[in-house]
Amino acid sequence: MAYFTYAAIDIGPSKLTMKIYQVSRTQGIRDLTQVRQPISLGSDVYSTGSVSYPTTEEICHTLNDFKRIMKDYGVKDWQVYTTSGLREAKNAMIVIDQIQIQTGFTVKILSNSEARFLYYRALAIKDPNFNKIIEQGTLIADIGGGSVQLSIFDKGKLQATQNLLLGSTRIQELLQAMEDQAYDFYDLIDEYVEKDLMAFEKIYLRDAKIKNLIIMGDVIPELYTQITAEPSAAITVPVDKKTFKKGLKLIKTNSELAKQVTPAIILVRRIAHMTRCEQVLLSRVEFCDSMVAEAAEKKAKLVSSHDFTGDILSASENMARRYKTDMNHIGNVQNLALQFFDKIKKLHGLGRRERLLLQISVILHSCGAYIDSIDTRECSYQIIMSSEIIGLSHKERAMIAYIVRYKDGNFPSYGSLDEDFTRQDYITMTKLNALLRIANVLDKSNRQKIENVSISLKDGQLIVTADTMADITLEQGLFAGKATAFQNIFGVKPVLRQKRSGGRHGQIRKI
Repeated sequence: MAYFTYAAIDIGPSKLTMKIYQVSRTQGIRDLTQVRQPISLGSDVYSTGSVSYPTTEEICHTLNDFKRIMKDYGVKDWQVYTTSGLREAKNAMIVIDQIQIQTGFTVKILSNSEARFLYYRALAIKDPNFNKIIEQGTLIADIGGGSVQLSIFDKGKLQATQNLLLGSTRIQELLQAMEDQAYDFYDLIDEYVEKDLMAFEKIYLRDAKIKNLIIMGDVIPELYTQITAEPSAAITVPVDKKTFKKGLKLIKTNSELAKQVTPAIILVRRIAHMTRCEQVLLSRVEFCDSMVAEAAEKKAKLVSSHDFTGDILSASENMARRYKTDMNHIGNVQNLALQFFDKIKKLHGLGRRERLLLQISVILHSCGAYIDSIDTRECSYQIIMSSEIIGLSHKERAMIAYIVRYKDGNFPSYGSLDEDFTRQDYITMTKLNALLRIANVLDKSNRQKIENVSISLKDGQLIVTADTMADITLEQGLFAGKATAFQNIFGVKPVLRQKRSGGRHGQIRKI
């Protein structure tokens, strides 16, 4: 396939957007056309909690118009995504059903972490300077309609991320009733956002040195257009104070535009002041660009040079450090768990994504000790369920929480779990939980006595040979207790043997 035509449709809080692209492996991603239609989805949800029927009808009518445009361009591939605007609605499932019936479109609701991750991937693919920029302290502020995601990058990796309910549409809807009473509406918004930003600064910026601030999100491309003197080929451009103030004067002459972007402008100003950054860069990347970047990676193998899997792991490790986790123990168990995973692929049948879930489970399995050393696993479960791991869906995060939660006895039955897991999800969790248990018990003392093992299948047994001179009596005793549960899941019984390389004739002692 030389190229394919793709339509990305974003049902956002304040507008419905469709962008049509031509994608090829050799030429990359090329914009063909873009259509926008203002909607009051965010106004409904953030003020009443539900989407009104007139708004649902408006969405369906617009989507049917989009279908006609797609036909004109010969679009064969498309996706319809929505984020916080519809995700927070009480009647979200009813609205999605109506869209399916009236338009034929299937709408996928993305979790916040999934949506933000897509944004970063699009920025990395479209901006050739991305990897260079994030080598030094960089804060990316992704300002959406419902929330703002603040993510810190340094040395080329994601260090931390936090979601704050300070989206531009949400702020506008919450405060518009006070607009007539406020002496200065801008000061009112400034006061509203200050507390959450100060809390973020105390937790995440105390020791961070931020050189670059990248601003992206729903309304930023419009802000980019207004305050940039001439159209730029660059995806991100630095904005100095003089240019910024000039752009604000232009925006204030357009009342509708000012209503949309004023909260975002104030957020940009506050975040820039908070970070004391050297430069502010505005990004033209839109959410539809994120969607086509995902499609291009899947169909055209068009990928960024940036390692986003490394970002997910880096953020997980920093989360573990925040809860004072023993990182030497984590590193050792992770190494052992991955050795098991890679050696018995034919037994578990899992892939790369499941391998990543196992890694994160290992990294976070003991973070709950920060709260309670007796009920560590339950506390770890609660921490994971209450935290956001960028790049993972809500379901994946819940799977990790359940994998971590159970360390003794059998994994609970499928019907007893609270989350909406499929049967395949359940089977995956039981397998990863068994791998976590068997690897963790080999470093039960947290002394890293066993760093490497050799694993082989022989006569229905999984022979695990630990090459160490240390006394592993504790590990030997506990390993036998985990062997039966492991055998019940994978069909082979693990047997631990010790090889003393420096001992007499390399003696191997069977346990």
